[in-house]
Amino acid sequence: MRSNFIKTAVLGLSVASTSLFATTYSPHKYQQNDWFAEFGGNTAMYVNPAGIAETEQLEVSAAFFSSISGEASQEYVSVTYPWDYKHTLGVSIFENGASIDGGKSYDEIAVLVGYAYNLMQFVSLGVDLSILYINQFSDVSQVTIGADIGATINPLNSSKFGYLLIGVALQNLAQPGISTADEDGFTFVIPGFFGSSSKDAYFIPSNVNVSVFYRGLNRSLEAKAELSLIDVFHAEEEGGNGVNPEFSFTLTYYLSPHLGVRLRFTKEGYPVAGATVNVKDVSIFRYLSLDLEMSHDDLVAKKNRGFIWAVKISSRFGDTREEKIGEERYRRLKIEPENDYRYAMRLYLNRQFLEAAYAFGKVQTKYPAFHLVDQAAFYKAKSFENLRMHKAAKSVYEDAIKRYPQSDQRAKYHFQLMNIDYKEGKYTEAMSKYQGIAQKFGESDVKADADYVAGQIKFEQGLYQEAVDLLAAILPGNANYFYARYTMGIAYSRLGKFDEAENCFRDITEQPVSNQSERDLQDAAKVKLGHIFFSGEKADLSAAAQMYAQVQAGSPVYDEAMLGIAWSFLKVNKPDEAMKPAQWIIKNLPESFLVSEAYLVIGYCHFMKKDYKGAVTALEQAEKRTEQPVVSVAARDSARQAYDSMQDEFDSVQVKALDLARQLPTPRVESKREALKPSFEKANTAIENYAAFNLKAIQSDRFESNRKRILEDAGFTLATVKTKMGQGAGTSSEAAQELENLDNALDDLEGLE
Repeated sequence: MRSNFIKTAVLGLSVASTSLFATTYSPHKYQQNDWFAEFGGNTAMYVNPAGIAETEQLEVSAAFFSSISGEASQEYVSVTYPWDYKHTLGVSIFENGASIDGGKSYDEIAVLVGYAYNLMQFVSLGVDLSILYINQFSDVSQVTIGADIGATINPLNSSKFGYLLIGVALQNLAQPGISTADEDGFTFVIPGFFGSSSKDAYFIPSNVNVSVFYRGLNRSLEAKAELSLIDVFHAEEEGGNGVNPEFSFTLTYYLSPHLGVRLRFTKEGYPVAGATVNVKDVSIFRYLSLDLEMSHDDLVAKKNRGFIWAVKISSRFGDTREEKIGEERYRRLKIEPENDYRYAMRLYLNRQFLEAAYAFGKVQTKYPAFHLVDQAAFYKAKSFENLRMHKAAKSVYEDAIKRYPQSDQRAKYHFQLMNIDYKEGKYTEAMSKYQGIAQKFGESDVKADADYVAGQIKFEQGLYQEAVDLLAAILPGNANYFYARYTMGIAYSRLGKFDEAENCFRDITEQPVSNQSERDLQDAAKVKLGHIFFSGEKADLSAAAQMYAQVQAGSPVYDEAMLGIAWSFLKVNKPDEAMKPAQWIIKNLPESFLVSEAYLVIGYCHFMKKDYKGAVTALEQAEKRTEQPVVSVAARDSARQAYDSMQDEFDSVQVKALDLARQLPTPRVESKREALKPSFEKANTAIENYAAFNLKAIQSDRFESNRKRILEDAGFTLATVKTKMGQGAGTSSEAAQELENLDNALDDLEGLE
């Protein structure tokens, strides 16, 4: 019984080898299949598992090998998949079998799962695990496993000298065991190692394959040679007779890139003739080839198999390894950073500045090679700047200057540092930076922006002609053109050059606007033109009124335009028409700085109509609202002290926010950002409130000259009215003086800046 079992096992193994149904069986030939095992191809793991590292795209092969009678056959399917630069996975499945005398069949299925790793550009290592299932005529079935290892080296790969691949592999490092126990049913056989022996199992021997593959002559010739050392590890009691060398070679010559003829000499010692044909880039296939080979067992020695043949089809799908990695790199280096950059820009444009700073920080940290990383740094700093977190913004600008020395954003970094100094009132430092910009970046677009800020500094220092000289260089099309012309108009007015001032304001009104800010400034210019027409040497009240009337409701200077209309009607002795716009200001804009002057106009209107009681009421309101500055010195000191007391907290929030903006948004970092929000919101609210207070203080300062004028005019007129009502100690000379003051007030109207 035992001898019969071994005999059937040996018969089964013979089906797995290329010596199908030979008169004698040599167990060392297992896995020495010349027909399927193409070293230099990409799917034959069992020749050398490192060979699949040459796979460049998903490749599928299927083959069928049979005798002419069809009584013995073997089928083969293999799939290899490249993963990243260094990794390749593969699966191969063999199925073979035969029936004995038309009875039950012997079946064998072998599954190989392999992995290859590119150790370096021209060296690869590989390993595979083989799972062997054997069904012996439905009486006995068993599973065993084995493992192979291998390495390849590619010392030559050029268009001139060709392609050379050398490999060495140890087959059956873990030797699959075939059970020889006299038992029916299912059995799992533990593999052996290095010549193991057992009375209950036969271990398939270990072999060494040394392979060489060459492709040359402009890819016209392919040659493969293989030396196999059989029974390297095999117990003598199992038939091991020492190391047995076997040799084979294959030559393929391509008559054209798509058709080749092949000659093979197998390890069993007989020749094989065949042909191969291939096509490329058809339908879903990037490559498709068909091989047909044939031989006859009796050409060299009598083996009684007769004519034998094999057909093999191979196909490649999808992107190559380089294409996939290139696409991944493109996505990682371009698409992903661009998506993140656009997301950060959306936050910035939505005025979510803290979130934008974090998002631009992610772009800067995660994608240092991204082509817009310098712009990300700029907008990261601008986000902090818009939050009035100047300390953090300056740190980002200064770091960007060092980090991106070749960036075309460098001029902007320097300008923004100058602009921050200007915002903080550090005029000396700002002008020092301006000189540096003028020297280093005099030909850049940033120079005009720097001129604008420098001009504003000179204007605020009272150096009006120097301001005009700097601002005159800013031309239409520049984002600061409207603002520069407006400041020039005010400067010329203070220099007494009213024709030049008129030209500046008119330039603004004649330019098309592109945003609400420019539209508001255009309205302000119309008001200033109205003032010039109103109070010029040759007053043109009609032109002044037309300018005032062009200002739309909702404009920041609409109250000033309404007041100008009121004064214009008053100037032509139409108190009823003058009273309406003044009353509109009082009713609809009670917080306006011009409310007190609106009461003054109403008082004058009542005075002219001899409604002295109404005049007294209005003039008393005008006095009441102008007795004290809108923003007192005490209020300024109190606000400044409160702001200074929180300065350390502001600085701490800026430092933390800047540090978090330099880190990738991991869960830990996100939790820290969330924890910072309450402190940030508190600090940001205080900063915004103080900025709003300072703006109100500036407006109060600008109103100061008008406040004193209104207070004096209201006082004189009120005294005159009370005299006429017999309630005051005024004299007729005082009344006459008041009327003269009224006329002067109408002539000297300038309005707010």
